[in-house]
Amino acid sequence: MKLIATMVAASMVIAVAGADVKPDLVSSGKRVDLKKALMPEGTTVMLFIQDTSVMEQQFLEDLQKALPSGQKLALKLVRITSLEAEAAKQFDVASTPTAITFDRWAKEIGRSSTPDEIKAAVRKGTLMGRIKWIDEDDPKAAEIYGPQLRPGRMLPGIVKTYSLRPEAFSIFNTMSKIHFTDGFLPRRDHEVIAAYVSGLNKCKF
Repeated sequence: MKLIATMVAASMVIAVAGADVKPDLVSSGKRVDLKKALMPEGTTVMLFIQDTSVMEQQFLEDLQKALPSGQKLALKLVRITSLEAEAAKQFDVASTPTAITFDRWAKEIGRSSTPDEIKAAVRKGTLMGRIKWIDEDDPKAAEIYGPQLRPGRMLPGIVKTYSLRPEAFSIFNTMSKIHFTDGFLPRRDHEVIAAYVSGLNKCKF
C-alpha cells in the first residue's frame, strides 16, 4: 500500500509540474481594476495580446507551458484590438504581445515580450519575501545598506527586513558585528550558542 501511495503521489507531482498555467481574462480592452486583477499575496503576469493574431495566440500557449505551476502565480489576459484601447493606454503598452509582471504589492517588476525575461521576472516575484523591504536595485538601497551593498551581491532577506527602519537596521548591524567577530568568545562559540538557541525556539533559521 505504501508503494502504491508513493507512486500516486509522485504522479500527482509530475502532473502539477507539467500543467499549464491557465489564463484568466480580465479585460477585452476596457480599463483594468489592477487591485482586483492581481493575485493576493502572489505574483501576477498580465499579458496583452491582439485579439485577432494567430501568432500571439501561439505566444500565449507557449507562455502557459513555460511558466512554473504549483506556485502563487496568476496569468491575467488582456485582449485588445488596437493599441488605442483603454487598457493599453492605462499601462503604456506600445506593442503586443507584452507581458507585465507585478509583485504582491502591485509593483511592476518586469515588462517584456521574451519568454526568458518573463520567467526571470516571475522568479524574482516568487522569491520575494512577504515583508516589505528595499531591494538591491532600489534607488534608496545605497543609502540604507551602505558598504553591504556590492555589485552582484544579493543581500540576505533577514538583512532587508530591517531596511524600512533605519534605526533598527543600525542596531542590527552592531549586533551582527559582535556576533560575526571574535570577542570575549570566539566566533565559533557565538555560532554554536546561536544555533542552540534557535533550536530551542524551533526557528527554521
